Order: sequence, then C-alpha cells, then structure tokens
Amino acid sequence: MKRSFGPLGTLAGTLTIVVGLAGCSSTDSTQRPTGMASAASMSQDPERPGAWVYRTSNADLRQYTRFIVEPTEIYRGAEASFGSMTSSQITEIAQYLTSAMRRELSNGGYAVTSQPGPNTARIVTKLVGVEQTVPGAATVSRILPIGAVANAVQGASGGSGSFTGAVILAAEVYDSQTSELLVAAVRKYNPPVFDLEATLSTMDTARSAARQAAEDLRKGVDRVQGREAR
Repeated sequence: MKRSFGPLGTLAGTLTIVVGLAGCSSTDSTQRPTGMASAASMSQDPERPGAWVYRTSNADLRQYTRFIVEPTEIYRGAEASFGSMTSSQITEIAQYLTSAMRRELSNGGYAVTSQPGPNTARIVTKLVGVEQTVPGAATVSRILPIGAVANAVQGASGGSGSFTGAVILAAEVYDSQTSELLVAAVRKYNPPVFDLEATLSTMDTARSAARQAAEDLRKGVDRVQGREAR
C-alpha cells in the first residue's frame, strides 16, 4: 500500500522534508518564490494556512531511507527578503540549516550520503528570507505577565511571538536517480514562543527556527516510515 505526503508539512504523514514545521510555522501568508522551477506546481496548503506545497501522487515515499542534503542555497529572486542582514550573516544561517538537517536525520537513524542511489532522496533547500527580531522588546514581552499571556495565545495558534522574526524556507525533494520531484514546499518558521535565547537577536531567532525545521524534517520522515513519534 502506498502512502502520500500529507511540514519543509503537511508534510505531516508525508516526507516533509522541507521544511514544514509541525506547530512552528507561522499563519502569515508566504509568497511562492517564482524563481524556483517547482513554484508553478505548488498550491496553497489546506492544512497550513499561508504555506505552499506540492507532493507527488504516484511514488511510494516509504522507500526513501537515505538522504542527500545539498548545501542550503540563498535565494536571490524577487521574493527574497533579508532586511539589514549582511552577506556573511545570511551565509551563516544557510550553513547552520544544512548542518542541522544532516545532524537531525543522522541522529534519527537515517543514512546521510553524498552519492545517488536506490532508496535515496535528494533534498534541496533554499533560504528565501529572514524577518528581523527586536532584541530586548522580544525578551521582555515573554517575561511580563500580560506579554506572556499574549505570546502563549499566539504560540497556541502557530503564530510567532511578539517582536520576534522568522525564517522563510523553500525545499524540493527529488528521487536521486530519476530526478523526479517528490515534494516541494514553502513556509515560514518561527522559534518556539518561549525560547528566550531565540529572542536575543535575529541570528539567535534564525538558528532556533533552523533547528525547528530540521526536527520537523526528521519527524516527517519518521511518519512516512511509520515510526512512533518521539
């Protein structure tokens, strides 16, 4: 019996190798990066407001237990938005995401390889944008009682915390031998609302969001493989 995807989401119950993030994606609307070849195939994700997704309907995703995680690319199309971040900061975030994804998959018991082959999927991730965090204000909003309540409500609905930025990611997953597109998605990722370290700077926010994306990737693969949630 074949299973279909269904984040990188839903890639819930599917090879959410995108970065679709369970419980961490924002409900804010996100644009499709028109510079991506898969953009025209994507549609709005009915289970993730503000996100975009494509998933194949004819592939048995359970066969993919080995993964090539390509270095995260920095998207330079019209929809790219990095605010006042420097080139070195943007590159650092992209490299951090690549490392986090490889580590999470490997720790989850999956083979991370550089060679195409049977049962191997290739993950291509693009950093599309980074929204800014307001240091100080973001932290204080979690500590003061009124702010803590408001942030709890936002977090429960999947939104970002007050004065806290986000990372916009796009991902495409291919069969490593045939180059068939299996999954594509675009979404916005926020750190956990009460991750105080993530409120200290935009870089801290981005690193936390990247870890969430990597964890969601691994959970998505686990669901496809029928593993118990952990």
